[in-house]
Amino acid sequence: MPRIHKLDGLRGLFALFVVLFHFNSNNAPAALVNNFFVRESYIFVDFFFILSGYVISFTYHDKINSRKTFLQFLLKRFIRLYPLLLFSTCMYWYFVHPHFDKQNILLALDTLLLTNSTPILGSEIGMNYPSWSISSEMISYFVFGLSSLIAIQKRKTILIGVVTMSCFGLLAYQQNYFQTGAFGFLRGLACFNLGYLIYNLASKKLRLPNYLEWLMILGMGWLMYYHYNAVKQQTASVLWIQFMIPIYFAISILVLIKTDGMLSKVLQTKPFLFLGKISFSVYLNQAFIIGYCIPKLFRWIQFTNGDYKKTLSVMLVLIILVVYSWGTQYIIESKLGKKLAATIKN
Repeated sequence: MPRIHKLDGLRGLFALFVVLFHFNSNNAPAALVNNFFVRESYIFVDFFFILSGYVISFTYHDKINSRKTFLQFLLKRFIRLYPLLLFSTCMYWYFVHPHFDKQNILLALDTLLLTNSTPILGSEIGMNYPSWSISSEMISYFVFGLSSLIAIQKRKTILIGVVTMSCFGLLAYQQNYFQTGAFGFLRGLACFNLGYLIYNLASKKLRLPNYLEWLMILGMGWLMYYHYNAVKQQTASVLWIQFMIPIYFAISILVLIKTDGMLSKVLQTKPFLFLGKISFSVYLNQAFIIGYCIPKLFRWIQFTNGDYKKTLSVMLVLIILVVYSWGTQYIIESKLGKKLAATIKN
């Protein structure tokens, strides 16, 4: 896989903001959960999809040319995602919702069968709520690989463009772009394919001015603020703003690929690279850590109350999550992942 370190760093930062989004007024101070940036941080999942589409396109753009290479590609991606998905889902089920009733079994099956971004087993997001995006990711891999088999060069771009527009059209029909659960795969597939289109643009000889990095951040903040207020006021422009967000992320990734300014340098420092390295673990472990640790911390922290208690709990949860995810990244993603990947070659 190509390592574009500044994009790794940004992915790590965004993963933490997605974690903050999943706190609420019962377990986090109002200043944190009620500001527009945190409340809109769920949109960073689209950034993850687009970045994944770009990286996969960069790596496999000319390598899937037979049924064998197609199946090998899917198996490699499955091995990359599934071990941590299985582990984090089992931890969430056992420690946060330890009930083996019909509903929980169905939710777990929906997640572990990678169908919880589709309506196959219902409209829920499955067990371990961030896991719906992994289902969507695997569907995107399948469509990308299949497109690589049945179309080449310009025809592949046209085919993926048609699929992308079809996804956006179906999401518009749903009157809500930010789908999870039953139609989440449409959102993920549309964004993943935007990553492929950005790969095509990035392959051109193009250099962008470094000041666009800062304009990109300012524009992102404005877009999040505008969407936050449009949703609160229920204005008619909400849907249009929603569709602007993934397109803006795609352009932002292109900007960072084609610039080398101060923001790029900051995102390549060790703290950001570390966050990028563990970002997948942070993303999938968050539901378990928040759900399991917050109630216990609230019982243990008795020397303060109110927002001070909530603030301390949030800080401790983030530290626990980062350390725990560092461990799962090393043991499950790296060590176990390498052993499983080696079986493909043998």
